[in-house]
Amino acid sequence: MLSVIIRTHNGENVLLDVLRPLVAAAAEGVVRDVVFLDIGSNDGTPQIADAAGATFLLAKNTSNQTTEALKAAHRGQWMMLLDQTTVLSPGWLDETLSFVERQERVKTARGRLSAVYRPEHEPEAGSADVRRRMVILAANRLMSLAKLSQGIVMRRADFTGARPPIIDWTAPDPSVRLPNLLRLRSRTHLAQPMEPLEKAEAAEHEQGALSRAAL
Repeated sequence: MLSVIIRTHNGENVLLDVLRPLVAAAAEGVVRDVVFLDIGSNDGTPQIADAAGATFLLAKNTSNQTTEALKAAHRGQWMMLLDQTTVLSPGWLDETLSFVERQERVKTARGRLSAVYRPEHEPEAGSADVRRRMVILAANRLMSLAKLSQGIVMRRADFTGARPPIIDWTAPDPSVRLPNLLRLRSRTHLAQPMEPLEKAEAAEHEQGALSRAAL
């Protein structure tokens, strides 16, 4: 059902946290393939992709980055777009499946929706974090502008329509304009970089789990 594209750039410290919520979905056959669309990593990101059974794709041609990624992530009719810091919250899978199933039953063009998750913030978060969340939600509502860091779910067919969405994957905080944008109740938060020892221990555990799930 879902093909996942994750924008990566020197993300070895955060990617295991990002991949963890996808494991159960892959085991259930919901996540069919995962692509790391990389914009020039020089760390262990390719090794994490290999251990997780994901495709590592180095985006060489700026104008065709999305096209290249879609060719590599070819198994799902629905696309999930994530940033390397985007961690899906518990409950994302059930709500995403419900959203996709509802949309599969919709026949009119007006009913064709794309979806984003709500950005999370903790009650004790600083004012800058709260402002960031409010700006993102206002952009969702007023301009149908979705941030890659929120997590985006959309039909593959929407990329091949008359006016396909344009994504600058190399931007510091990529966003895309998606008419008929729906905000899901599930949330995402930003991955926290791990210390070297913690990262090594997590890698040993998570890479084994991801390999068994055959992403």
